[in-house]
Amino acid sequence: MSETVAAWEAFRRVSALATGHCADLDHAVRLMSAHAWVGGGAPRFAGELSRHRTALQSALEDALGAISGLLVRQGAPAPGMPAVRTSVTSMTAGPGPFRGVEVRAMTALVGSLEEAAGRLWGLAGRLHAELAMLCLPSGAAPAVARGADWAGHHARDLGRRLSRIQRAERDSSTRLADGVVPSGVIGFDLFEGFAADPGGAGSLLRRVAAGDRQALTALLGLQSQGLDPGLAARINAWWRSLPQHHRDDLVTAMPQGVGSLDGLPAAIRDRANRLFLSAEKARLLAESARLTREMARTAQPAIYLTLDAVSRSLKRIDIVEKTLALGGRAGYPPVLLLAFSHAGPGRLIVSWGDPDAADTTVTYVPGLGTRLEGFDCDIERARQLWQQCQVTSGKRRIASIAWLGYDAPQLDPGLITPSRSVAMGVVAAEGAGALAAFSDGLHAAHRPAEGARNVVLGHSYGSLVTGRAAVLRPGRLADDLIFVGSPGVGVEHASELGAGPGHVWVGEAGNDMVTYLGRFSADPGDSAFGARRFFVQRSLITQAHSNYWKPHSASLRNIARIVNGQYEELELPKPVDHPQLLMPELAPDLLQDLNR
Repeated sequence: MSETVAAWEAFRRVSALATGHCADLDHAVRLMSAHAWVGGGAPRFAGELSRHRTALQSALEDALGAISGLLVRQGAPAPGMPAVRTSVTSMTAGPGPFRGVEVRAMTALVGSLEEAAGRLWGLAGRLHAELAMLCLPSGAAPAVARGADWAGHHARDLGRRLSRIQRAERDSSTRLADGVVPSGVIGFDLFEGFAADPGGAGSLLRRVAAGDRQALTALLGLQSQGLDPGLAARINAWWRSLPQHHRDDLVTAMPQGVGSLDGLPAAIRDRANRLFLSAEKARLLAESARLTREMARTAQPAIYLTLDAVSRSLKRIDIVEKTLALGGRAGYPPVLLLAFSHAGPGRLIVSWGDPDAADTTVTYVPGLGTRLEGFDCDIERARQLWQQCQVTSGKRRIASIAWLGYDAPQLDPGLITPSRSVAMGVVAAEGAGALAAFSDGLHAAHRPAEGARNVVLGHSYGSLVTGRAAVLRPGRLADDLIFVGSPGVGVEHASELGAGPGHVWVGEAGNDMVTYLGRFSADPGDSAFGARRFFVQRSLITQAHSNYWKPHSASLRNIARIVNGQYEELELPKPVDHPQLLMPELAPDLLQDLNR
């Protein structure tokens, strides 16, 4: 056999090895993405796993390149190189105070590492033999062997620690109602031993599983503070660990609380909240009938006030029901009810499209004066954004969320109360914790997908809520932050938001008076702030603060392009030659900035 023929045969065999082994560590990466391990040493382990996966694929490329180079030197044409770079999700478990694992996923991770170690040892031997036969440097083989050694070591190490967790579960004194302890989440630092349980979340989850309503209330209170970045992932793992019949029982018994847990699948939250909505409507209708009969007997003012409050709650439910009825109709995506409460100003979170399966998710945060009675306008804004995003998204799936997950400040007598005033930051701080926790939940429940994006859009006072949430989750709240009609976002420079250079965006109508307030730290529209400005069309001064979502407008198209990551396709302002008093032109210096 000639040297060239031998080299071609070797290239063919190594190509088969490369395509058969390039994904040997991918399953382990996916299991980490599914939150098999949260907090503690998880980020370090995930980083090492990613580096060994990259090194494996680079070694395969090097081996193929070496043989290809030999063929070219022998006068043969360069062979086609097989693809050895695979794609897996980048949504790995992040750092956080909770240290824990989901036992079944960790068991699968240990098994995956054991299998990968055996396969990589065999691959290293084959590569060494093939390259040595051709008298080529065999550096690729030692690189693969190092990956095999690392995978085998951690399979054994994590297996030993997993055994300790399983023993802890068997010895647990906490039992569910049916006497079974599910294979769930145990607080455990895999590098340093048992870890603290911030806020007592572990105990609360076990009590919730046993049907304890007070524990669920306490867990929701802990969640709303947004102080534990790992809580949503922990809730997700806990939920997945429960038997299906037990999940069904919890949804039926405590629908409102379960429907508000960040980290649960969106479909579960939707089911639970629809059950709560239906039950509340039946309860309020019965209460309205009772109060109406009582008023016929005795027209007391207190009865009238109570009946009026019941009627307002029923009108709020009617708004939600009308929105849900639109889901799936022509031009409308499926709609999911992710949270609902008619208490106080009201809470409502609605998603157009399924965020768990979306390639791109955008969360819209409204501001001053938002309450459930008028939230249908904000829901429509989220739908219009979904529709505009779909126009240029190609095959990417979009989820657009209208998020009223906090008590927005109101233009009422409470405005002069420091804790509720729009002039103070107390409300924004409370909303920021809830928004950060909600974003954690989106990540925790998301089904792994390559290149998945999260974007948060804050309007007016909602931009301050968004900015403070970004500070709570630096670099993790969203891939892009968009602020429109903003009075300030609570920081002096865009870099403090942790979104990375070029990923903080500001849109301001030239005659939007709210943007001139500069109430909350630096003006994000100022060039010194460091955000990227995008063009917003002119409008009447009375409409400027709300026209960012105007159908077919440049601002809506630009917001959609930012959401889709299509930064190079943003529209720029067109020069005009006639000023209008009610629709003033952009300032010349701003026009220059936008054209840079």
